Amino acid sequence: MSLATFFTRRSWRLRPLALLLTAAVVAFCFGCKGSLPDDLLIDSNPTALVFVKTESNSTLNSFSPGNNNLYMLTPISPNGELRPLTQMSAGAVADPEVSFDGLKILFSMRNGWNDRWHVYEMNIDGGNVRQLTTGSHDDFDATYLPNGRILFTSNAPNIVDEYNKQMAETMHVMDADGQNIERISFNLSDDFDPIVTRDGRLTWTRWEHHGQQNRFPVFFTKPDGQGTFVLFGPHNRNFFHPRELENGSLIAVASTRVNGDEGPLAILRTDRPETRAADPPRAGDYEIITPQVNMDGPPFPNGAFKYPSPLPDGRLIVSFAPPHENEGEADWGLYTINRDGSSLTLLYNDPNMNEFDAVVVSPRPIPPTLPSTINRSMTSGMFVIEDVYNRQSNDGQARPNKALKEVKQLMVIRGIARPSNDRGEIGHTEFERKQVIGVVNVQADGSVAIRVPTDTPISFNTMDSLGRAIVVKRNWIYVRPGEQFEKCSGCHGNRGTTTNPTPMAATMPIPDLSLPQNQWADGDFSFSHALEPIISQKCATSGCHVSPAPAGTLDLSLAKNTDTQFSIAYDNIMNRNLVDEPFSRRSRLADKLLGIDEFAGAGTHPGGANALTQQELQKFIIWIDLGGQYR
Repeated sequence: MSLATFFTRRSWRLRPLALLLTAAVVAFCFGCKGSLPDDLLIDSNPTALVFVKTESNSTLNSFSPGNNNLYMLTPISPNGELRPLTQMSAGAVADPEVSFDGLKILFSMRNGWNDRWHVYEMNIDGGNVRQLTTGSHDDFDATYLPNGRILFTSNAPNIVDEYNKQMAETMHVMDADGQNIERISFNLSDDFDPIVTRDGRLTWTRWEHHGQQNRFPVFFTKPDGQGTFVLFGPHNRNFFHPRELENGSLIAVASTRVNGDEGPLAILRTDRPETRAADPPRAGDYEIITPQVNMDGPPFPNGAFKYPSPLPDGRLIVSFAPPHENEGEADWGLYTINRDGSSLTLLYNDPNMNEFDAVVVSPRPIPPTLPSTINRSMTSGMFVIEDVYNRQSNDGQARPNKALKEVKQLMVIRGIARPSNDRGEIGHTEFERKQVIGVVNVQADGSVAIRVPTDTPISFNTMDSLGRAIVVKRNWIYVRPGEQFEKCSGCHGNRGTTTNPTPMAATMPIPDLSLPQNQWADGDFSFSHALEPIISQKCATSGCHVSPAPAGTLDLSLAKNTDTQFSIAYDNIMNRNLVDEPFSRRSRLADKLLGIDEFAGAGTHPGGANALTQQELQKFIIWIDLGGQYR
C-alpha cells in the first residue's frame, strides 16, 4: 500500500493524548519492520522534548501572530506529559536550543506586530525568562557555544538578500548576558539554523545566490568566523535544518527548491573528509533515507519532513506532514523514525496546530573550545591559491588549459550589499552590485597570492589574454582580520589535499588590495556609470545607433525607458541576446567589439575616429563578466 493510499487527510489528527497512544500502535513507515513502535516502551525514560507549537505553516523566519508557544513533552512518549513553557496569545516563538547541561533553553520570541524577533533564555521549567537581545531588527537561531558565549543570526546589518530582497540574517556572537555582539559571517544572503558540532566548529545552511546560482549548501566555520568554507553542497541539491549524528554525519532535509525547506530526509556523510567538497557527489556521499518523498515541492503525495534531530535511543525525531497538496493543507506533527527511514511513527500532533523544531532536553558533552587567532590590528587577510587550473566541479563553466597557460590574471571582486531601503531592480540580470578592487597576475604554475580587505564578501574571476573571464567564482568568501588561507587547492578540490605544495606566488611579494593605493581607482562597472559615457561619446553619434535607429543598427540612445527606468541603450542590448552574463567569452557583444569569432576580419567596433580605446573595450568586457547590471 502506498503512503498516499494509507493516509487520509486529517485522519491522524487525534486528541487527547490518550488516543495518540492507540494511534501509535500503527507505524507510518517506509519499509516497515512490522514491530510495535518503541515509543510504547520508553515511558520510564526521563528525557524530554521541547518544541514549537504554532498556528503557522511557515518556518523560514516568518511571523504569524497567534497562540504560538514552546511546549515540553516528558517523557518522549505518546502518553508523556505535555506542558506549555510560554503563554503567548498574539505572538510567536521559534528556534529552541538546550544548553549543554540541559538546564536552560534559548529561543526566539516576538510579542506582536509592534515587536521584533529577539533572543530569550529560560530555565527548562519555563521560569526566569530573560531577554538577551534588543533593537529595531530581528534575531533568530540562538545556540550555546562551548566557550560560554551565544551564537545567533540577525538582520541587524540592515541588508537585503540577493533574491527575495528581504532582510538577510547573518551570524553573530555575544556574551551570555547579551553584551559584546560581534558579526562573524559576511554572506550577502541568509544564514540558517547554525549548530555546534562535536569538534567545536559551527555548521549551518548558507543561502548562496550569486547570479544564476541559487542554492543552499551546508557550510562550516570556527566560532570566531575563521575558516569559513563549504562543508557539503553539490550544485543540484539544497539541505535544510542540519543536525549532527553521533558519528559526525549530518541529518538534514533535502530539497531542490529555493523557498521551501520541506522534503525527504538525507544523511550527509560529512564524517569522511574526502566527501565534503566532492561535486558532483559520488555514490555514498549522501543517502536519501526516505526516497518516497519528493524534493521538488508540493504536492507531496507521500508527505514531507522538516527539522530532523537525533534521539538518545538511536532514532530521529522529525516534523512530518502526511500527504498534502499545498502548504496551507499541511498538518505538521512530531514523529519518530529509524535512521534507515523505516517505522515512521506518530508521537504527538494537535489537529489545530503544527509542531516544529523538537530538540531533546538532556545534558550532552561540551565540544572543545577552539581558540580565536584573529589579529584585530590587521585590516587584511590572505589567500594563496595553489593552482587556478585545478577544477573538479561540474558546474558548466570552462576548464582552462594549463598547457597553454590560458589564465593570465585574477580579478578580485567585492560584493556590494544592498541596504533595506534599496529593493528596486538594478538591471535585467540576476546579479547584484559588484565592484572590482584589483587585478593580479597568475604565475606560470597557476598559483596566485593576494591580500584582501577583511570582513568583506570577495569573489574572483580568472581572465584570459583579452581580459575576459574564463571561470567566475559564484559564491562569496571572506577573511577575518589577519586570517590566512594558505592552501586553497583550486575550485572544488578535495578538502585537505595539496595540488601544488610550493606555489610560486607564495615566494613573491603579495599584493595587498586592502590598501587604498593598491585598489582600482574606480571599480564601478555598472552600465550607467561605466558604459553610458562611452556610448554617448562614441556610439550614439554621427547618425549611428541613434533614435530612430537606421536599418540594421541598434538604438543606443540614453533616454530613460519609462517602463523599466533603465536607458533605451541598456534595454536594447540586454533584450537582443547580445550579452551572456557573466561570460564575455560567450557574448556576441564582446565578439563584435573585439572583432573576433563570428565577427573575425571585421576589425574592432566601432572603427575609425570613434574606435574604442583598450581601456574602453575592457570596460565593456568587465561589465559583462560582473553580471551586466544597469546600476
